[in-house]
Formats: sequence, C-alpha cells, structure tokens
Amino acid sequence: MKARLWLMILLALGVSACGSLNWRSKPVEPPAPLPKIDKALSVESLWSLDLGSKSEERFPYLAPAIGGDRVYAASADGNVVAVTLSSGKPAWKIKTGARISAGPSWTENTLLLGTLDGEVLALSATDGSVRWRRQMSSEVLATPRADQGVAVVRTLDGRVTGLNLADGSNRWVYESTVPSLTLRGTGAPLLENGFAMVGLDNGKVIALRLSDGRLAWEETVAVPTGRSEVERMVDIDGDPAVLAGGLFVVTFQGKAAGFDLRTGRRVWDRPTSSYQSLVASREEIYQVDDKSRISALELKTGNPLWTEEALLRRDLTAPALTDNRLVVADAEGYVFWLDRGTGHVVAQERVDRHGISARPLAAGDGIVVVQGRGGRLAALRIRRG
Repeated sequence: MKARLWLMILLALGVSACGSLNWRSKPVEPPAPLPKIDKALSVESLWSLDLGSKSEERFPYLAPAIGGDRVYAASADGNVVAVTLSSGKPAWKIKTGARISAGPSWTENTLLLGTLDGEVLALSATDGSVRWRRQMSSEVLATPRADQGVAVVRTLDGRVTGLNLADGSNRWVYESTVPSLTLRGTGAPLLENGFAMVGLDNGKVIALRLSDGRLAWEETVAVPTGRSEVERMVDIDGDPAVLAGGLFVVTFQGKAAGFDLRTGRRVWDRPTSSYQSLVASREEIYQVDDKSRISALELKTGNPLWTEEALLRRDLTAPALTDNRLVVADAEGYVFWLDRGTGHVVAQERVDRHGISARPLAAGDGIVVVQGRGGRLAALRIRRG
C-alpha cells in the first residue's frame, strides 16, 4: 500500500517535485503485531482458487466484483475469470493479453476493465467475449464505472471520459489540471442519480452530468498547504461514498468532508489524511487513514464515534461492511473482522502471503471475497452456530 513516511522515502530515493509518487513501498516503522483477540470468532473458508498471476505493482484496483450469482476477478497479466459465488467453480476464464490495472466492474451484463497501456476493455459477463476495446489518453488506474448506458473512465492525466457502453464510442470528455507531484493512483468515479462524482488530485470533488459531461458543481475538500510540492499533496485517491443524500470524500494530508449530493454544499469537514475509499452505512462513515487507524464517524456531523489502533501500520485496505461487522485486509495477507459498534477486532484469517491491497468484497449472506496480490481469490465467512 502507500508509503507512510513519504517524505523520508522521497529523500531516500532523491525524488524531486515532478511526476507521481509511487506509494507502493514498505513502511519505515514496523507494523503492529497481530492483535490478541479474546474469544475470537471462527472463520470459515468457503472456497479458494488461483487466478494465475501475481500483481507485481501491488495495485489495489484489481478488486473482485459481483453480478448476480457470480464473482468476477482479473489478474495483472490479463486473465479474467467468472466464478459461481456459492460453489467457487469457474463459469469461464479467458486471457485478454492486456496488462490489466483496474477493475472489473459489472453493469448491464458487461464487465469493464482498465489497463496500464491506456485501454478500456468491455467483456460479456456471460462468457467473457470481448465486446469492444477503446484506447484512452493515459493509464487507467481507476475502475471504470457505468450507468444509464454511459461508461465513465478516469485516466492518470486528469481526464474523465464518458463512453457509450454499447460500443465504446466517445460521448464526452472533462479535463482537469493534475498537480506536478501526486500519489500514484486515482479514485474511481461514483455514479448516482444521473451524475458522476469524481475526486481529483488537486483536492477538489466534482459532479458531472452523465448525459453530456457538463459540470454540475465543484467544491474544494482540502486546500494545499506547505512550501514543498510533497507537503502540498491533497490527492483524493479513494472512491467517494454516498448515502442518504450525502456525498462523503477524504483526501491525503487534508480532510474528510460531507456534501449535499444535489447542490455540492459542504455540510461538515474534519482534519485527517487518507488515500483509501470510504464506506457508509446507516448513520456512520468508516475510514482507514494513512497510518491504518480505523475510525467510525457520524454521518451527519463527521464527529468521531470510535478509533481503533490495533492494526497500525499494517497497510490496511479500504473497509467493507458485512452483517454487523467491518472488514479490512492487510499487506501480510490477513483479513480482519471488526465489531461495528466498538471497532474491536473479533476475527482474523490469512489468505495470501503476498498480501492484499484491494478492498474486500461484501457478497451478501455474510460472505466476503478477497483477492490477494499472489493471485489468490477466496470466499470467507464467520462460522455460524
């Protein structure tokens, strides 16, 4: 995951204020030891399979997706597989030959994936056949999303492009300015109510109309401060969250903030630093900060409800919600279940010794699907009874 002491890493590597910061480096401080859990819950492994490739660049964007009764996953060397959720048996598997770096996402029986070579691939979710391929302007590190017949693609050069989901033809393009130094990563667009909400590398969040890409509103989440380019980084690398008419965003070295989804009016903000996606449910927002602290915030005010530091510096993934528990995974390949009311760790299980970068997928009925950097795809659940 992202480097924690980024300034020390930059000094060690001799990086100047130009380009992007590759944050896939090991933390300088050692990770916290595995927590000791009183009366730990038992974890059941439902199924596991090998995707056939390691993700050498440790992209968290290769995350499984669910559509109907199937789980879909991709490997860095271009394998894409569809797996029956209940049994773990592959329904189909194909080799695209692409260097896949983002996705898949599922919509309207179509899978969307992005590549390091700047392509977007649209596959049939039924059999994996290629429906279309589209060359974009730059690397695609954020998972493409689609709604209302429009596929929205975010590229590393700051462009947000709307494509026709049916054939990949261009619908519209929105361009933003990318700061001279950024974290290597981009958050995926969030599509809701006919709009695409996107967090930018300059600390702003925008809402674009899906129909034509026109800007509906733009708000600043965090203002860059400091004298150096490193100190002024306020990237929004995680996916926004939406719930109850609110849009929730967090920046690196900046703030978490809640906005009115329709107007963009800021409702609250609080200082924090994170590059991970948020998740919202009921009346809470959950976040993992850049030191792997896990926090629950009040949805309406942003006030903290609890903070858990038992997993400090373990390079945690973004959180997911399943049943009454919060789920995260770490760079050593462990998956952790936390009590949503207290934040205490109640169960843990190791899945992939190469580590896990992608947010766990909550697949319903208490099932969590995780994809490891070593190519392991597994379904887990807290044992019942």
